[in-house]
Amino acid sequence: MPKQAALRQGIVSDKVGSTARGLGIFAHKEKVYLYFQSKENFANDFSISTSEDGFSFSLAKKNVSIIKQKNVKETIHECSRFNISEFGNELLLTYLKRSGKNLKMEKAWSDKPDSEWIYEGDMLKLNEYGLIVPDFTHDKKFVMYSADGKINVYFSKNLVQWDIEKAVLTKRGDLFDSSDLEVAYILKEDKNILVLYYSKINGLYSIGVALFDSKDPCKLLWRSCEPVWTAPEKWKGKIYPLGIVLHEGRIISYWQTETEGIYAAVAALFKISDGHKSKDISLKLQRASHNPIIEPNPKNHWEAFNTFNPAAIYDNGKVHILYRAQGYDYISAIGYATSLDGVHIDERFNQPIFSPSQDLDYVNDARSREVSYQYVSGGGYGGFEDPRITRIKDKYYLTYVAFDGVSPPRIALTSISVDNFLNKRFLWEKPVLISPPGVVDKSAVIFSEKINGKYVIMHRIYPDILIDFVDNLEFDGKTWLEGQYKISPRPESWDSRKIGAGAPPIKTKHGWLLIYQSVGEQDAGKYKIGAMLLDLKDPTKVIHRSQSPILEPDAKYENEGFKAGVIYPCGAVIIKDALYVYYGGADSYVCVATANLEEFLEELIHSKIAKLTEPVFKQIF
Repeated sequence: MPKQAALRQGIVSDKVGSTARGLGIFAHKEKVYLYFQSKENFANDFSISTSEDGFSFSLAKKNVSIIKQKNVKETIHECSRFNISEFGNELLLTYLKRSGKNLKMEKAWSDKPDSEWIYEGDMLKLNEYGLIVPDFTHDKKFVMYSADGKINVYFSKNLVQWDIEKAVLTKRGDLFDSSDLEVAYILKEDKNILVLYYSKINGLYSIGVALFDSKDPCKLLWRSCEPVWTAPEKWKGKIYPLGIVLHEGRIISYWQTETEGIYAAVAALFKISDGHKSKDISLKLQRASHNPIIEPNPKNHWEAFNTFNPAAIYDNGKVHILYRAQGYDYISAIGYATSLDGVHIDERFNQPIFSPSQDLDYVNDARSREVSYQYVSGGGYGGFEDPRITRIKDKYYLTYVAFDGVSPPRIALTSISVDNFLNKRFLWEKPVLISPPGVVDKSAVIFSEKINGKYVIMHRIYPDILIDFVDNLEFDGKTWLEGQYKISPRPESWDSRKIGAGAPPIKTKHGWLLIYQSVGEQDAGKYKIGAMLLDLKDPTKVIHRSQSPILEPDAKYENEGFKAGVIYPCGAVIIKDALYVYYGGADSYVCVATANLEEFLEELIHSKIAKLTEPVFKQIF
């Protein structure tokens, strides 16, 4: 009989939930099997339900048992932490059984995941749960990773007696895994052993990753600096890990609640190989070491105070950066700079390319008027604020916030031919207001192509991102954006107070990538950056959204400036295979952060929490 194991589940609450007590989870061929005890189960039976996608479990269920002797069954209510591993045509079930104060690891065999299990015995002297590396031996010994606060490696010749080698993973005081560790999942690769583990801090679970050498299972090759997944705030203190599976290229973790049922969440199956060992695998942008890339220039009065919130477009082999600039008169204008590599500035104009003298009659000289401080933005008393630029065919369209220092800020639109722009003839069309009067409307971005025959514009009226579909971009100054659709903050997430579009959406094969800014109720003094993927044919539909910020105001230049704790994106470009996000730091500087585009998209797609508002397993009884 073959001897080994693979998957793993975590702690299961001793309390029975409102519908089921999860026992374990297992992925076999094209199905996911959920093992549980329901209120209607007898003490010696458990139930199995299946799912083809890992989230929608069938109503049909099958009751099975662990047969210890003829007509004698295992007492399932004393058991927890089921783990099932494949060995050729047979399956090994390992689980923990509690009898009084004693806890032992037991095992049983079966030929099908939904059949009866034949009990084989316990694993001597093992009172903690471990995962056996599947289809693998080292020096003719089976290998198991187990945890008692730290993660240890055990070896055995017979799957009964286990000898501990040493601790291979311990908690780290300054990172996400500063609390006790627990093994969650094991994946055997050609040369490596991938170990996922749980850690819990302040009531919230995280999942970390470590990589070991298959030639020496005690040798740690690499360990993630950040978690591949962290539970959302709404789950604080309310969930217990049930198990993890690898299904259809996704790592799906399952979580038991005491009263609501069982939830599922997805993390990326990261490509960890020799070339990726030192790589940060979290869904985060990486700041350029050269930041800030543009700072105020005291030689030019119009940009001597602040330079921030940059629009960006990549064209003709360079990044064109249009940034908001202020002098000590607090009037905003638009400055211009270029970069060949996206980081280092190669050219910077000494004069603004767009200033209030070129703008609408609506924007007056606020210095001679009484300023309405309730509308002051970034210290501005008027002018052009927070530009965004989009190329559509042979034109660039520039949106910005027009502010006269008195009335509610509104969105304005202008345009310029590509030929004039690239040849630095900044002959802008006469701007026109496109948002209604009397309403604070900001953060307007235009999609780079029509969708279903319409131009698409996003903008923000507190607290939502609004979306309009329009027939043309030739506004007449009498018709306004309406806010036909909206994307809202998430009440219990990091982006709970208000959200706004950052850079104009970038079209990818996975969807429209929208970089956005947000403020959360739990951290109301800080602006943070997130990411969404919108459906290519229906951009009102959010198909993926970052569960935590992709960038937070942690750097010195994001906290020492006119407005501390503010990072505000207005531009994003793709150069080769890299994403560059341009943002304002502390309302004082122009900064940039980057990521590999494909890896970033994969992480965004696979890091979402699935079916968060409704358990994946609740109403099947």
